Amino acid sequence: MAKVKIALTKMRCLDETSEPSASDEPYVLVFAAKLQKVGGLVVIPTAHTVMYGPWSNVDEGDLVTTNRVQFGPPIKILPPANFWGISGSAEELSNQDDAIFIAALMENDDAQAGGIRAGTHAQMFAAITSYANAGMSRSTMVTKLKKDMRDILTGVTVTGIPSSDDLIGVTEVRFASDALQKVSTAIQVKNIELAGDGGKYRLRFEMSKG
Repeated sequence: MAKVKIALTKMRCLDETSEPSASDEPYVLVFAAKLQKVGGLVVIPTAHTVMYGPWSNVDEGDLVTTNRVQFGPPIKILPPANFWGISGSAEELSNQDDAIFIAALMENDDAQAGGIRAGTHAQMFAAITSYANAGMSRSTMVTKLKKDMRDILTGVTVTGIPSSDDLIGVTEVRFASDALQKVSTAIQVKNIELAGDGGKYRLRFEMSKG
């Protein structure tokens, strides 16, 4: 079985959103759930939602990274937080169908991004648990979860005063079918473009071996 880590590592602004502010303040939420079959039924042993950003003063053409800063002394630059292998160590993933990763790109206005992450996770975990209990297929769960995340992030969860945060786009994060075979010799990359609210971004996800 492959032991891997998966994270958002970089993001480039291709077009700024149509927000009235001079620059964007984007952030990304990734809901990650592990699927496991027990007695022929799918259960969700673990799930979490990781937030990257928000970044300030992002303009067209800018590239942002998800490296973290640990203030010392000494100051250290740490690798990005993983949404698979969240402890920092690689985690077993023998088949990409054994997990679901749903990512959303947001523009931060006046809402609290940390609170949005917590509220989104609670609702997404409740949703996927109910879908698993209902015996839904993975593909059906992915379709419904993408809609759920879109609904959550355009609803009261993102309310801010005077302006709520805005959703740019939602996507499933899924690597090439042979990524788990190739990751032992090279980092696997998945680039995804998301557009909405007048803006467009390219997100870079990386899968690396343990």
